[in-house]
Amino acid sequence: MPKLSIIIVSYNVCHFLEQTIRSILRSSLNSDSYEIIVVDNDSSDATSQMMEQYFPNIRFIANKQNTGFSKANNQGIAEAKGSYVLLLNPDTVLAENTLESCVKFMDKHPNCGALGVRMIDGGGKFLPESKRGLPTPKASFYKIFGLAKLFPKNKIFGQYHLNYLPEFEINKIDVLSGAFMFMRKEALEKAGLLDEAFFMYGEDIDLSYRIQLAGYDNYYLPTTTIIHYKGESTKKDSVNYVKVFYQAMFIFAKKHFALKINFITGLLIYAAIYLRAFISVCKQFIKAIWPAFLEFLVLLGSYIGVTRYWEVYNKYVEGGAYPTSYFYQHLPLYVLILISGIALGGGYKKFFSGKHLWRGIFIGIATLILIYAFLPENLRYSRAILILGAILGLGAVAFLRFMLNVLLHKRFALDNYKQNQVVFVGSEEELIMAKDLLFSYAKDKVLIGRISPSEIEINTLGTMAELRKIIEFYKVNEVILSAKSLGNKQIIDLLALDYLQRVRIKILPPDAQFIIGSFSKHTQGSIYTKTKPYTIQQAQIKRQKRRFDIISSVALLVVYPLLLLKSNSHITSHIFNVLIGKKTWVAYDPKGHDLPKIKEGVILIDSDDNSVSFTQSAKSYYATNYHWRMDLEALITAVLK
Repeated sequence: MPKLSIIIVSYNVCHFLEQTIRSILRSSLNSDSYEIIVVDNDSSDATSQMMEQYFPNIRFIANKQNTGFSKANNQGIAEAKGSYVLLLNPDTVLAENTLESCVKFMDKHPNCGALGVRMIDGGGKFLPESKRGLPTPKASFYKIFGLAKLFPKNKIFGQYHLNYLPEFEINKIDVLSGAFMFMRKEALEKAGLLDEAFFMYGEDIDLSYRIQLAGYDNYYLPTTTIIHYKGESTKKDSVNYVKVFYQAMFIFAKKHFALKINFITGLLIYAAIYLRAFISVCKQFIKAIWPAFLEFLVLLGSYIGVTRYWEVYNKYVEGGAYPTSYFYQHLPLYVLILISGIALGGGYKKFFSGKHLWRGIFIGIATLILIYAFLPENLRYSRAILILGAILGLGAVAFLRFMLNVLLHKRFALDNYKQNQVVFVGSEEELIMAKDLLFSYAKDKVLIGRISPSEIEINTLGTMAELRKIIEFYKVNEVILSAKSLGNKQIIDLLALDYLQRVRIKILPPDAQFIIGSFSKHTQGSIYTKTKPYTIQQAQIKRQKRRFDIISSVALLVVYPLLLLKSNSHITSHIFNVLIGKKTWVAYDPKGHDLPKIKEGVILIDSDDNSVSFTQSAKSYYATNYHWRMDLEALITAVLK
């Protein structure tokens, strides 16, 4: 009978899940003392195949739909046989001593109902949710309105994250993080399972509070540290996150404090929650559009300048001026078309190269000239202004991005190709594996050499004692650490070093076929693997495909009368469904194949009923190398058929 049951709920984090399980299997705790139960919420990646191939003896529950975090964990708890239960996120890395430390602490403290450990992100930064206070109306109010951030060490204002408690001191706390909840089964049975009213977020707060109400104490145990990448399980940049997170806060406040606060106070708390949600959405919106808005102003200023010059020195030398409507309607429309071209070319991606900008500029100018050619004669004021304004404005945009590149640390990089200096820490044998993985996936890397994890060896750059000097001398910006040679605890300790927090850290897990890492809690991380992942399921690619669907649908609406003349055109009946997001223009049927699920398509790949017929290998190519131009080609072919 195992003493500990470890429950992991996963959703589309195949490689991170594998790394988490491998870190558990390297635990100093006897393998007979614990069991692992993985509950998968209908992942569209290769999670089930990975579990079957590498961990066939681990209990694996494959749900047919995404049931949510609470319900899936309750499924695992129902199967648990241990006297202790650990709820663990699939994007964590445990130190070898983590499980043993927790078991020993629980054994010595019979009134400890649950405990959490010190957590850091993939860049080595401490995660404040490792220790939290109860989100009472006052604590929530201080957090929502920023007072907790202004006075973090104050015992009154800093109640939410208990920032006044020392980071490396064992303390009783109120709330544990759902990423790592180590609980006594007896306490869990008295408090009850996770409340399934919480789909995601808030369920850890609710359960922590109910464990206290059941008469137990919750503890923060910083004698062991784990990595929680967090970006993989918490997509905080999405509007959906804001909606779900603050809805969870609302459910918790209503459940536990509705009878303890008066109507006015409750109204203020709920209003504050929705206000905070609204502010978060606005911040995300501004963050997303400010580069385009800034460049809109630059381009508009360029067009106005060129227009004024042209009317004074060319068009209206003897007097006169362009109509006011030209400045307030036509010029802004020209600029919007150029901005749309840059966006379509990928110029507003979080990370992009110069080719994205120039490709977008070409799309914008070509579209602008094409539209201008079809305008009535009375609206075609000057082709010269159209072209000169675009040239001047886009030159100004290039200069603006150069300055932003300098000021905002590569957020607006203009170089098409930049090599990254990489060093590897591990054995010679592992270096061969790392090279294979690195250069199979990442083409912009320069491997400087290997650092010995222990003693001095020939043909190495040096030892771990010289790591800092090596990084500074070779201007290294990425370090790959072998978990097999170093161990997870040593890697976690290294992440805490100041000079390593300024470079990207990747980990080569033992016996794994990938290199993995995340620079901070806000990033989803990156994976180097010989098997190229399906890009079609990445968030930025999904947005690219959705943008194409919207733009192409609007374009088809413009030429709708012409399409109606084609009696065999079946495309027009689907425009509305694509526009509202119910369908996508091009897709494939994933049934019977190991491919990610996508929306229902109007034009199906590998279907004789439509205009495009591909083999299964072409389906995989589409899912792996998706680009909007593939959809454009398929759509044009279907329309013209």
